[in-house]
Amino acid sequence: MNKIYDKLLFAVALLALLAGVGFYVMKSGELPSATPEISQPGDSPYQVIPVPTSTALTATWPEAVETSKQPPLELYDVFTPPAIWIDNDGKFIFDSPIDKSVPAPPFGLYLAEIEREPYRIQLEGYIEEDLSDASKSLLLLFDEDKQKQVRARVGQEKPESEFTLVNFTIDRVKDKDGNTSKIVIATLLDQRSGKEVILTHGERLFNDRTTVILRSNEDASIEVVLQEAPKAFETALGKYVLEEINLEESSVTVKKLGNEELEIEAETKQLHLNAPSEETIIPSTTEESTDTNSDVFDFAF
Repeated sequence: MNKIYDKLLFAVALLALLAGVGFYVMKSGELPSATPEISQPGDSPYQVIPVPTSTALTATWPEAVETSKQPPLELYDVFTPPAIWIDNDGKFIFDSPIDKSVPAPPFGLYLAEIEREPYRIQLEGYIEEDLSDASKSLLLLFDEDKQKQVRARVGQEKPESEFTLVNFTIDRVKDKDGNTSKIVIATLLDQRSGKEVILTHGERLFNDRTTVILRSNEDASIEVVLQEAPKAFETALGKYVLEEINLEESSVTVKKLGNEELEIEAETKQLHLNAPSEETIIPSTTEESTDTNSDVFDFAF
């Protein structure tokens, strides 16, 4: 019984499908055909837009300003544009508000000693045995090398100290006030140099050579010994030149060379001794009182 119903339902569904297909075919034949309409260019012409014309302008450029005429803080070039800043008032400035300054390096040296080298034989005094003949006097000399006293008379040779006493004179002079003083001179023949040397009583004789010693507060290991100027030298603190030695003022002139890489400029200073020692000068011997006794000796030291 169920099989019969199934067949009937299938048949009804098939008829419905065929009816639907037929209806679709009938309706599709009645659809109107559409023909597109193409409009001509002249129907809606484009509006013409006028092309604007440009007016040629001639620029006026100021003449280039030489670098030397520019303000010191406004130097610039093609590849070095200026650093322009704005201050608190809103104005343009060339000076940078950034503090790039660094403390200048110390000079680094001070004058520790300045000494003249004394001549190796000095006249310390004399004993005038005959007032009428100074050549008979006994001279008291000092050997700086051996640090001992040497006594000599005119004509005597001193091989150990390498000199010969050639002459000895005493000149008595009076000033405008009538005061009498002595000018005492001894002449030696230096056997080392072969030259005659004049020694004046009351004055120390110095060689031409001067010794300068420079030290540093920044580096205690630095000690520079120089004996001539100008003289270049170098330390851990930089390069220097001893330019001048001034014995009268007990000072030296030293130039510290600059450094372009570190932007350090050269600096020259006159260095003085902090407490220069005054050289001891033996005063001239004054005229002794006149005595007719020939046995009286004249001691002069």
